[in-house]
Amino acid sequence: MDDVDYSQSGAWQELPIKLPLHLLIVEDTIADVELITLVLEKAKISFSYDAIDTLASCKDLLQTSAYDAVLADYRLPQFTAYQVLKILQSSCQEIPLILVTGSLGEEAAVNCIKAGMTDYVIKDRLFRLPIVLKRSLQEFAMRREQQAAVVQIEQRAKSEAIINQIVQAMRGTLVLEEILQTTADMLHLNLEVDSCLIFQPDAIGEMWIYHVSAATSAREDFIDRKCNLYPYYQDKLRLGKVVALSIIDSSVPPEVHEFALKEGIHSLIIAPLVYQQMELGGIILFQGDRDRYWSDNEIWLIKTIADRCAIAIHQGKLFRQLQDRSSREQTLNQIARTINSSLDPEFILQKIVQLTGECYRVDRVVIFCIDLKTEQISVRSEWRAREEVKRIQGFQEPIWEWLELLEPAEQSKRHQVLHVPTDKEKAEVVSKELALIEQGQILSILKAPIYIRGKFFGGIGLHTTTKHRVFSQEEIDLLTQISDQAAIALYNAQSYETLEELVKERTQELEKEKLVSENANLAKSDFLSNMSHELRTPLTGILGFSNILLQQIFGPLNDKQKQYIEGVASCGGHLLELINDLLDLSKVEAGKEELVIEEFVVEDLCQSCLSLFREKCLDQKVQLQIAIANDVNTWIADRRRIKQILVNLLSNAVKFTENGSIKLQVEKNGDNLNFLVIDTGIGINQAEQVTLFQPFKQLDSGLNRKYEGTGLGLALSRKLARLHGGDITLKSQLEQGSCFTLHLPMSPLL
Repeated sequence: MDDVDYSQSGAWQELPIKLPLHLLIVEDTIADVELITLVLEKAKISFSYDAIDTLASCKDLLQTSAYDAVLADYRLPQFTAYQVLKILQSSCQEIPLILVTGSLGEEAAVNCIKAGMTDYVIKDRLFRLPIVLKRSLQEFAMRREQQAAVVQIEQRAKSEAIINQIVQAMRGTLVLEEILQTTADMLHLNLEVDSCLIFQPDAIGEMWIYHVSAATSAREDFIDRKCNLYPYYQDKLRLGKVVALSIIDSSVPPEVHEFALKEGIHSLIIAPLVYQQMELGGIILFQGDRDRYWSDNEIWLIKTIADRCAIAIHQGKLFRQLQDRSSREQTLNQIARTINSSLDPEFILQKIVQLTGECYRVDRVVIFCIDLKTEQISVRSEWRAREEVKRIQGFQEPIWEWLELLEPAEQSKRHQVLHVPTDKEKAEVVSKELALIEQGQILSILKAPIYIRGKFFGGIGLHTTTKHRVFSQEEIDLLTQISDQAAIALYNAQSYETLEELVKERTQELEKEKLVSENANLAKSDFLSNMSHELRTPLTGILGFSNILLQQIFGPLNDKQKQYIEGVASCGGHLLELINDLLDLSKVEAGKEELVIEEFVVEDLCQSCLSLFREKCLDQKVQLQIAIANDVNTWIADRRRIKQILVNLLSNAVKFTENGSIKLQVEKNGDNLNFLVIDTGIGINQAEQVTLFQPFKQLDSGLNRKYEGTGLGLALSRKLARLHGGDITLKSQLEQGSCFTLHLPMSPLL
């Protein structure tokens, strides 16, 4: 080891990590720890380390200290490196685990790497440790860089998703106030700020705050306030530049600093709303609980949204100019399209009240309907122009208050216009209107009843709450047409709800049945898995001790002792087969079995299976034959599981064939490969064939059983075959033998 060239140690400075390294050495021998540190020191590596030899210490240090790598022996007296790996993974430290071990077979090394260990070094070649450590650290550094790149991509994708979400919300309405309020609310939510304000110019160009995110604390204090920050940054904003600052910045004007302190603001960002060199206002985001650094991605996001918002403002203004000249028939067409575009009655009714409210520019629109079961008239859908307008959805009145509307012949009642006097003199208001007027704070009402097939069904009402309004005859006629459209929607809603209730009841019944079945299967699989593990642990000891006794390491055995111990080993082996089959079966049924797909030589697999039974067949004087078609060479599947299936089928054939022959025949059938196990044994009658592939089903299940077996082999074999996309079929006649065929498709997974 003294002849090793460490001239490359300077390359350590090229690693994208900070030196010195901090290492955790898991080793129970002080000499080995000293040897590891000596090798690293000779490699001129700057490092510090903690050496431990218990799992508890390992867990504590990984949870409380940061390390660059873990060097662990493969097997210590009380634990293994796999347990160290598990603790490392649970600690969330993304660092390499390198094995430093005396010896390690090739298969064990592969298993370690698959489990998540980074690399390994044999103690006889410990001089390789610096190279392996460097390579592992480089690998993890590269992995972290890739993760950082992924995070950056995800952040940009998230930002674009937010932009798309806000843009979609903008496209959902052409009402300028809704566009701006939605933008403020969504920016507040997605950027997790304390407040989002949108200011716009008035008629003389002064900037006023008109829209504030709904989640802002003391929101009303900001609305309709002059934007005092704008004059200090108007030059930059007019050029389309974003202003991001913290009040502790020395460049902040004193007036801004004073304003920020008064409002409890630590950081803010202002994005201008500019469209084709027209200044339309700006967006302000406040952070009051801390000094916030606005990342480049956040600035890009806010600037992009501000640009889209400016376009929306421009379009909204154009729409507002055109809205007064648009035909009221467009509202009817929109309502008709809504009814035809969805099966959701609540969505349709909500869209009707929304479109009607936007068309009439009232404060509230409601649809009320009659419920014959409760004998109540209730408000079913409601639209409000502003949050300040009181909500009355769910308001109810007795049906007898509306008796004059129950008869459609009352043409005078087809529409009603009611202007409530300012002093709301109750003597001038009919009793059935009084409760609604007082609860809804209504000044004017326009209502149109809804009739379906000649029967009163409900109505649509327009309310103003801020000023009195006189509705024209054209507006009354339009509302009557809208009520006819709403009648269609309400009738569909009634029919849809009835059908939906039936579907819901049936769905609940099916879900209950499914839940019972799933719980039963899960309980069975858990029971089999847990009990099998509990049984296999002591059974392993029984088999191990009996094998040691049979080898007569601790002294010779007499014939009787040897006979009894051989009996113990035989019974234990049989029980182990049962437990292994139980574990495999429960694993497959729980959907946890994973196939290892590979290409294998069919003849080698068949010969390997037959070799297990040649001696027994020779003792029973049963011929063991094999026939493989010329066009069969290799196949793709899980080799171990296919061998397990064939061994199960051959084992049954040997068990139930006392004389004659057993033949393993392999042939192609289209895209399938068929393995036929043909015997001249006792055969199986038709009645037993039906349940043969069920777990624990055997040909002789009585107390005087002649043939030993677990009753799980065929059930497990069929499940493994079907897991491959294949199956196992049977042809048999009593006293004439049986033919079990494994149908195996070519796996496309390789």
